[in-house]
Amino acid sequence: MASKQHLPCFTSVSISTEGDPCECKQRTVQSPLLQSFLTRLIAFLLIGSTNATLITFCLLHFNTANRPRQVLTEAMTSTHALEIQEIADLVASYLEVQDLIACIRASRIWRDMFLPHRWRIVRIRLEADDDGIISSIGPAQDAVYSHRHMIQDLSLFGKVGVFGEHQFPNVRRLMVNTYESKHQNDRLIMDLTTKTPILVDLTLVAVIAPSKFWDTLSKHPHLRHLYLAHLIVKVDDAPGLWKTCMKLESLQMDYVGMEEGGRPENVVFDELRQLHLSSPGSIDDKYLLDLMLQSPMLESLELDISDHGFLRDRRANGNWPHLKKLLVDGCIRDAELDFIFKRVENDLGNAVSLEPYRSGLHTQALRTVGSHFSTLVDVNLVNSVEFSRSTIPDILCYCPLLENLQAGSVLARGVAERGPWACQQLRELRIQFLIDPLEQNLKQLVFGRLSTLVLLEQLTLDYTFSRSARHYDMLECRLDCGLGRLACLQQLNSVWLCTPNNYWRSPNLGMEEVVWMVEKWKKLETVRGHLNKDGELTVQLKSVFECHGIYVER
Repeated sequence: MASKQHLPCFTSVSISTEGDPCECKQRTVQSPLLQSFLTRLIAFLLIGSTNATLITFCLLHFNTANRPRQVLTEAMTSTHALEIQEIADLVASYLEVQDLIACIRASRIWRDMFLPHRWRIVRIRLEADDDGIISSIGPAQDAVYSHRHMIQDLSLFGKVGVFGEHQFPNVRRLMVNTYESKHQNDRLIMDLTTKTPILVDLTLVAVIAPSKFWDTLSKHPHLRHLYLAHLIVKVDDAPGLWKTCMKLESLQMDYVGMEEGGRPENVVFDELRQLHLSSPGSIDDKYLLDLMLQSPMLESLELDISDHGFLRDRRANGNWPHLKKLLVDGCIRDAELDFIFKRVENDLGNAVSLEPYRSGLHTQALRTVGSHFSTLVDVNLVNSVEFSRSTIPDILCYCPLLENLQAGSVLARGVAERGPWACQQLRELRIQFLIDPLEQNLKQLVFGRLSTLVLLEQLTLDYTFSRSARHYDMLECRLDCGLGRLACLQQLNSVWLCTPNNYWRSPNLGMEEVVWMVEKWKKLETVRGHLNKDGELTVQLKSVFECHGIYVER
């Protein structure tokens, strides 16, 4: 939990309503109450009663740690506190567009101060009907043209070609989405991307790229991030696309079709650090495999693919020695998962995040993952279709660097048969322990294993219903089951006892357990889930938590 910051006090404030501001006399205020009053008075005078609370918050939270006291004192002698650029930027970051427009209309000084913030981010939708009449949602086109030098983040939806006639010199992020547009001028789309000279981040959705578009884009000097969705790359344009990707740091391709013959050949994407691929089942999706294996410097790889067969090419070579995050989303077979995992070299200096979403984790893939147990930090198996019963116990026992484990169900018997847990660095744990009705003594053992996780901050004892769980008992947070052994979890701030849609499996906490939690877990802030099936008792338990500043969320 982040440490609380000390709020700075303004010890000198000057206010002048007429005359030369430079002639204002500085007056030192010693009383904290008077300081607070003057701060609120400044807020009221600056923006009125409506947003006075917001301005007060910004003034009180203005960070003076890195600002010399002399400079701050000189700045505070100015007529308006908002003339300090840091305060003005902080205030503007909390204001909506309509509030910024109101500030701009207040005075000439405020106009100069807030106008750049109003036009920093622009979202606009244009569409033309069958008669060619253009309708607009967002700022007017003339206003966009007049302030285009202030725009840094521009998102255009629909008929975007009308903006290709002018240059946007300071746009660093551009999104073009023509998914629902009936009309599109391909040439003007090219003009729009070429007339943003410092463009860094580009998003193209359902754009029909004109001829030579990718060749032109590959010459863009500052482009580092590219997101493509719902478009088809022609075989003649593929070399230009791959040339563009060679200088990228991050690339995301969602449902991008590639004509046959467009695979990258003799190309290495050695600048690429983040790669996200979603397969559309296109004419030729083998380019996905080439793109993956020809990116040796990858640190994050996310795959949302189904088993189209392109992962079965065992002759493919390539490794990712620097990979830190691996997310696999899709119905991929165990052998294909194994193929992906084998490309991650076992470097002890790497911390790998693993999430096989909607995929099974069986013997073959699990054997390969086992070689990376020493580097795993983040593992999410909640959405995995199925996996071996030994998977979760193996992770608990052989992952010393693990900090976050989102697991499914695990048999308490399997925990008992293994040795002590090695994951002593765990900060967050979500797990469902299944206990055979004839093995109630295992509850004490499970609580004993949990008690070794002294750094744990969030604990979720998931009571999600499943077919495999209906014949088992759950691990209840009760003192007679062994809850008292968790008194050493002094860092615990959040506990989830039962999912909201499983009222029938409520943990049935008593007043004794609630009082114990309040006394032992000093940093506890949130308790989630149903507390007891008895509604009246639940109200009493909730009131005890809330009296100690602990929020109860059902």
